[in-house]
Amino acid sequence: MRVLPLATGLVACGGGAPEAEPVPAAAAPMETMADRSSTTPSVSFVTPADGATVSSPVATEFIVSNLNISPVPEEVEMPREGMGHHHVGIDTECLAVGEVIPKADPWVHFGDGSKVFDTMLPAGQHTLTLQIGDDEHRTQDGLCTTISVTVQ
Repeated sequence: MRVLPLATGLVACGGGAPEAEPVPAAAAPMETMADRSSTTPSVSFVTPADGATVSSPVATEFIVSNLNISPVPEEVEMPREGMGHHHVGIDTECLAVGEVIPKADPWVHFGDGSKVFDTMLPAGQHTLTLQIGDDEHRTQDGLCTTISVTVQ
């Protein structure tokens, strides 16, 4: 890896040092750096942490990257691209991609776009599944995660 252009830039920004001459691209070929940024949507729990011991009511908060969370419109002709909303399943696993998330236990819908939820759970081991649904409540590829918590 060549560090000369970076070191030159740091000296040039330090004030007082003379500005360096740019190095022609042909004379100093740069290695191609892999793009490590991701535009793939993901979903996770902010709280509680996986494996946490909690008390009831259990406070949960969710976060999504690279997807817009929005209330579900009253009338849906077609699901909006790049939009979704949260669903939490209690003591259940992720549903298959494209499946409609039931509007019944064990699922709680957040069609209003909210990202926090407090729920009473009995003492013991529980799984919390966070799954994103589109405007038709259909599950989205890669947008589901499950954590385990112990309620005291």
